Amino acid sequence: MKGCGALSSRHPVSWTQRHRLGQIRSESDAGVYRSHHPSVALRIRGDLQTVALERAWIRLQERHPVLRCGFDLSHFTWRLDAPAAAAGIILADSEPDETAGSAVGRMERLVDAPFDFEQGPLARLILLRRQEEDLFALVLDHLVGDFWSLDLLMSDLTTLYANELGLPTDPLPPVSLPYPDQVRQQNAYLDSAAGLRALDVLSESLKTVGPVPETRFEGFSGEIHAGYDRTGLVRATFGSGLTSAVFASARSYRMTPWTLIHAALHRALYALSDQQSIGTTLMTANRESTSVHQTVGFLASKVVVATRRDDQAGTAEFLRGFQRSVMNALDFTAIPWPRLIAHMEPSALGCHAKVPYISFNPQNSTMRRWLGGWRFTGCEAAPLDLAGSTPDAAVVISLTEVEADIEVSLYHRTDWYPAEAVEKLWKATEQTLREWVGEAGFADEAP
Repeated sequence: MKGCGALSSRHPVSWTQRHRLGQIRSESDAGVYRSHHPSVALRIRGDLQTVALERAWIRLQERHPVLRCGFDLSHFTWRLDAPAAAAGIILADSEPDETAGSAVGRMERLVDAPFDFEQGPLARLILLRRQEEDLFALVLDHLVGDFWSLDLLMSDLTTLYANELGLPTDPLPPVSLPYPDQVRQQNAYLDSAAGLRALDVLSESLKTVGPVPETRFEGFSGEIHAGYDRTGLVRATFGSGLTSAVFASARSYRMTPWTLIHAALHRALYALSDQQSIGTTLMTANRESTSVHQTVGFLASKVVVATRRDDQAGTAEFLRGFQRSVMNALDFTAIPWPRLIAHMEPSALGCHAKVPYISFNPQNSTMRRWLGGWRFTGCEAAPLDLAGSTPDAAVVISLTEVEADIEVSLYHRTDWYPAEAVEKLWKATEQTLREWVGEAGFADEAP
């Protein structure tokens, strides 16, 4: 990929940023635009003080200067020495005769608007003021942040807002390892003898599925490429009965509920395909170290969970093997997914996926605390549902733990998989789970 190796020793990018920069540049060369913006969107009711919020927003950008730094797209370097000035709030007022739906549509366009990748900043705060409520969005490009980063930013912002109102607040915790320093540490490890050995071991373990594991199940269209502007969404819920049975069964199988569900997905894929090896990607936060708990940056990545077909394996044997596969994958979280891609399939680095793969993204109640979990002083906040970014994977399976239930969102690229195929995949996954919880003795809890 042109320009990929031209890195500044002073301002290196991470492999994850390198992958994203390649996607941005390929889109620019093709004259298309595809937003990839993690965001928090809220409906806010109450007396939200705009002046105090803007002062808090400026202080937030000063606390996390990576939000203001752009990139050199020609050489794939990070312009840390030339941050943009802290940006103010993007304010918009309700238009005459604007409906609630059209206001949400306008927010979506503001959220999805391109950033200036060269100059920065790569974050924006949007406030659309309406008579009955304000629509709020904090938006990043993935180059400088992930969903954990959004939680940190919202926590900091609400604290700074209260402080700007003159209320007593605790000092913000220090940022032990700023993102540029984390990137330098990560790159140094990846270039070391130990990092290169780990990369070789990981690559050998994935030679049957590859770094971007092509997964074709029943209903696949056979298209060589899929368009990013054609995305579907299938929704489902477990219900309280199956949810409690899955959690109880997972304990008896000595695994997490999310690993049990992921294993059921693999079993369903074998039932709906003739593939001898299956690989799916699993989202990881890469925040195990306390040194990065206050770091705003693109630390999230993926690992590839690979299994081989064994139609004779019983449930317990299959689950033991699957759990070993997950643990093996998680042993290599220090190697960013794009670094693996560059090693095994260099032509795929910096590109959107050209083969259908499946991404599994479990989000338990703790991980999802950012959804409506913050409060602006004197106001009430509730989540605002926006369309969101289009998926890179053929199917992105997002599981969200909510009270006594699990909500399932299956985003799919319709050029590869129609809704009927995705629905059938999920029904097969759910049926597998019901069989497994029945074997574990919890069938009565899964009506």
